[in-house]
Amino acid sequence: MKPAVPSPAALPATEPDDAARPARRWAITTTTGEKVTGYLPPWATEDPSEADVQPEKLAARLADVCHYTEFPGQVLQAYSPGNVTDEPEELEVMSSSITCTPYAPAPELAVPVVTVRVAGEYWMTDLDPAGVAGLVVGLRAVADRLDGVVIPQLNTVRAEWTAHHSAGARP
Repeated sequence: MKPAVPSPAALPATEPDDAARPARRWAITTTTGEKVTGYLPPWATEDPSEADVQPEKLAARLADVCHYTEFPGQVLQAYSPGNVTDEPEELEVMSSSITCTPYAPAPELAVPVVTVRVAGEYWMTDLDPAGVAGLVVGLRAVADRLDGVVIPQLNTVRAEWTAHHSAGARP
């Protein structure tokens, strides 16, 4: 996996005046002419429109409607016990997406939510704005601790080590 880390200009952007643009729609039409339509958000990366669906498959098709957009994470070098070369490899952390499944079985999931892929197969799902804000607070706390505590302590420990350690000295 070698995902590129795009510049902020390459990330999906929201337009300030969404009301000026006509709303996009998707449509699923059955072979008997039944037609179900819905709002297709401007940020959705795919249009679920489909024609000639067998009527008995309509409910399954509607359950599969999912609007989404993805945001890249940060690519870091990390070790893994599964890597046979024993060298660090690229690992994308904290990638995210906004998803909306309008026909979700639970009403709270039928509105846009965020999913964060922490790393590998670890996910944080169905985050509402407060959930994302809580994650941001937690990540800032980790970054602040690394910056304000770990780095200064590492500098002190390294200076002490250099002053007192003699390479190759034996007792």
